Amino acid sequence: MAPPLLQPVHCSEDPDSGRGIDAQTSIPASGATVNCCQNRDSKPCACINQAIQCGRSDALRIETAMFKTILSSLTFFGLSVAAPAQALEVEMTFLVPARDAAGQAITERLSDGRELPVGMPIAEGPLKRRLLAATASGVAALLPDLDRMARARSRQTFDCPSIGGGIIVYLSDEDGGFARKDLFIEDGKGRRALCRDYFIDLTVDEASIADGQFEEVLAHEFGHVLLRRLLGPIPPTLSRNGHSVLVTTDPTTAFDEGFGEHFQPLALALTASEGFRARARFGAPSPADYWLSRRETWLRETAIPQGGFLFGSVRSDPQASGIEGWRLAQTDYSLDPCSVRSGEAQMASEGVAATVFYRLLAKSMTREALLARYEKLFTILARRADWHGRAPLVDLVRDWARLYPDDAKQVTRIFLEATGGATASADLRDATARLSCSGAHGKLADFLRNLPLYRQAFAAATDQVAAGKFALDAHLAPELWMTNPDVHIPAAPWDEKLTEPLVVDLNTADATSLAYLLAGKRDLASRLVKARDSARFSSIDEAVTRAKLTSGEASEIARFHRQIGDLPAFTRR
Repeated sequence: MAPPLLQPVHCSEDPDSGRGIDAQTSIPASGATVNCCQNRDSKPCACINQAIQCGRSDALRIETAMFKTILSSLTFFGLSVAAPAQALEVEMTFLVPARDAAGQAITERLSDGRELPVGMPIAEGPLKRRLLAATASGVAALLPDLDRMARARSRQTFDCPSIGGGIIVYLSDEDGGFARKDLFIEDGKGRRALCRDYFIDLTVDEASIADGQFEEVLAHEFGHVLLRRLLGPIPPTLSRNGHSVLVTTDPTTAFDEGFGEHFQPLALALTASEGFRARARFGAPSPADYWLSRRETWLRETAIPQGGFLFGSVRSDPQASGIEGWRLAQTDYSLDPCSVRSGEAQMASEGVAATVFYRLLAKSMTREALLARYEKLFTILARRADWHGRAPLVDLVRDWARLYPDDAKQVTRIFLEATGGATASADLRDATARLSCSGAHGKLADFLRNLPLYRQAFAAATDQVAAGKFALDAHLAPELWMTNPDVHIPAAPWDEKLTEPLVVDLNTADATSLAYLLAGKRDLASRLVKARDSARFSSIDEAVTRAKLTSGEASEIARFHRQIGDLPAFTRR
């Protein structure tokens, strides 16, 4: 269908009077051009069933449901529409570091000891125009609406008088992307105001805009902002493993990072950027693509929708030990189609969490359908309003089914299939492994025999869960954390300094990491893993009994378990 014709509407008032500024926007053609001006303190005037309000240059408000729906729907699908730059700036504010005479980014310390960045509005120029263009379509065009939904449901108070609301993006000098809280905003004349709100801290340049990295990272980090608006600050967690789709951490980290990561394949699916699509399909391959984080980005974009992270890894060097063995285990991106990971490991996997979020929310790629699904999610999370729970993903699906009963079977089936049924039943997990293994190895007769059995088992399980006869977490064991104060790991696999204590959950740790924690006692680690693979441990005492540990080994395991209480609090950035 051809897009409707658009024609200009001018909104101009004297900026010195405090009543408005010159601006231009567009509305659906109606056979007449309308000039719409008003006092900013009065109600919006009506312009062909649109309410268009004049405001100051950095706060032009377009309070029109029909206009926003039409404009955003067009830009969402990558159609070129002359969107008003002022309107975009209200919804997404770009800040750059305020700098001292030496060109260094300025910070200011609060009484609580926190060192906060000082930002100022980005100057007019090519970079700003590129940023506005990059955020006018695709997944970025959804973000302002998602932000409004989350703010409307949040129980927290946000105060940013310099801006008033919207998404704040601080274009820092520091590499990487982070969701942060609170910063100072300077007006260019040395006057600063504290902004008590969440913001996205990331780096950007022309290249990252051109190849879509900017919009992909922006969406990911904005996911963290959304969760913090709805659930509050992320609480301390026990696992110190660097987060990755390849790594097992803990359920809270997996929930947080998985939500951010589900935006990455969504960004690729919706992008209007040819550079983004070319990068994802390796249209311009580079030797730099061999680097670990480049590989991980590709996995996030492709394997999350496919659901590859429910499978275990094929260790390339099972004999590796010590810190090098740990590094290999953390960076092994091979997946074994015949091995479905345990429910406990999947609940601590951000890759699995991302698949669940993606399938729950991206059932349809129309703007209206996406916003409707996110609205349900935000309503559920706002009712919960905290991060607590042994398996946050299970809690989410239960709450969704309870609050929206018409969706109950659909969301239950999505979760069961995304996890291979591993949290609910050993039989479902085995059925998934059999079907996947026979299919991956081309065993047609076995696959055709296993396929109807799989479908029947999952249909029956879905009905039983919906009827309250079967629990989604029926097959989940408790977390059994252990640490050895003499064993350390780096903050990221490529770091040389071993700065963090190794902390593992006995019910999810791979054999290599467990052996490293146990000071290289590979036989002890092997016996524990073998016993655990037959059935997860309900307690440390059960692990000691079933793995047939000696009294000395039992004492050591118990000590490592107790020493968890001696660890300082650890909160991920």
